Amino acid sequence: MPKTATATGIVWAVFGHCFALEGNGTRSLADLGPKATTEEMPTVGEAVTVEGEVTPCEIKVSRLIIADGTVRIIERPDKTHGPGDPDTALRLVRDAGYRVEGPPIRKPRHFEIRGIRDGVAFDVHVHDDGSIRKERQLAA
Repeated sequence: MPKTATATGIVWAVFGHCFALEGNGTRSLADLGPKATTEEMPTVGEAVTVEGEVTPCEIKVSRLIIADGTVRIIERPDKTHGPGDPDTALRLVRDAGYRVEGPPIRKPRHFEIRGIRDGVAFDVHVHDDGSIRKERQLAA
């Protein structure tokens, strides 16, 4: 279960979809997520309260409360990933010109498949969305 926190303070910097918050003698970084719109972002000097999941470097905001009492619920994408299909992953690697060596190794978000192309060994990562995201040449 994720650890949650609430922080209240004054916004002292805004950048991208994040803002820095200072209150009670501490500073926190609050992340509204990449889909945050400019209307959802507080402005510098505004008093806010944030609630959300704590990570080592920020609070991933799920609820933003502005000083006037306005509450904004921040929708976060589901963290779960599809199960992925090993047969589809193998087919993608073969279609990319690799000769597959060994079975696909399941990782949380992708399959790692060893492939040989032009006599060179590669570690190919096929993500659950059906795309090859990484092709790393292995040492000889």
